Amino acid sequence: MKIYLFLLLGIFSVNSVVINTETLDPKSSDTNVQIALLLDTSGSMSGLIEQAKAQLWNISNDITNYDKNDKATEFEIALYEYGKDDISASEGYVRQLVPFTSDMDHLSEVLFSLKTNGGSEYCGTVIHKSLEELKWNEKTDMKMIYIAGNESFDQGKYPFQKSCKEAKSKEVIVNTIFCGPSDTGVSLQWNAGAILGNGSYHSINHNEATVHIATPQDVEIIRLNSLLNSTYIYYGKNGNDKFQNMQLQDSNANTYGRANYAKRSIYKSKSQYSNGHWDLVDAYKKDNNIITEAKNLPKEYSQLNYKELEKAVLAKQRERARIQEEIKCLSKEREIYLIEYKKKSDPNGLGDSILNSLSEQLRKKGFVKK
Repeated sequence: MKIYLFLLLGIFSVNSVVINTETLDPKSSDTNVQIALLLDTSGSMSGLIEQAKAQLWNISNDITNYDKNDKATEFEIALYEYGKDDISASEGYVRQLVPFTSDMDHLSEVLFSLKTNGGSEYCGTVIHKSLEELKWNEKTDMKMIYIAGNESFDQGKYPFQKSCKEAKSKEVIVNTIFCGPSDTGVSLQWNAGAILGNGSYHSINHNEATVHIATPQDVEIIRLNSLLNSTYIYYGKNGNDKFQNMQLQDSNANTYGRANYAKRSIYKSKSQYSNGHWDLVDAYKKDNNIITEAKNLPKEYSQLNYKELEKAVLAKQRERARIQEEIKCLSKEREIYLIEYKKKSDPNGLGDSILNSLSEQLRKKGFVKK
């Protein structure tokens, strides 16, 4: 089962982010869940950006914990921003940043490039554009949008009532997240958008810093992540750049503390973290012939013949599997440790709103949490 998580960010501005869709490793057409998250990137939304960056690996890990019909859930993310002055008014102050992709490292890279800027936030427009521009799969079991912001929901020339009706016709659920007091969000019609979109309405304190609870397992998980990185053999035109970016996103995750870095490391231990578009070890699982075709390898592998390279790839494959299994075991211990903390927590952030509604809506569609 595959999930598309689609992020539309209206409070974010991207500086010199080049999006190459050829590197995004699209999934096949049997994806059964698509999720779209729409976030306002206007001047007052820097706190929302911080929450999006800080919650990426928490959300990603939680989604992978669902199965349907005994099949693991996979997901992809697309990213938009809306509400920025440097986006053309003729485009409704809406810009697509990342199309549907399973490349979470690329998504993280773009998220960490975002800046806020004042502007006009047209919720109806960004919902409409997401529905028109993205390739929503008719065979998908569940299609969802999350839109977050703090201005009136009815701004712009494209009525939100119309775009929510379009979403409904495509069987896309619209969930709304207001950044501010709940009653204010209701008066600004964010609740109305959720009702029309058959979704849920939430309000959050977007300026509240995300708290990541450290656990005794984190240090060892991070150490194993370093070993995990050593099992990658990049190839192709962009292989080395993608390998370097993987390590950069490790560092970016670490800016929110050791616990968040551990969450990213846990995600990297899962089958959903697959990099066959640049990593020879993952690519070999799908096509053994890649060994004979791979170019631009690291120096230590570039002089190997076919048999020698295949032997090296298989050795890295076994080593990676062992490390991933160790991380998974530690992750289970980590979750047990966190149970009491979660009981005492008072969720009021972007990640909590997404996970709570996502859980409820997935269960209604027959998904089961492992």
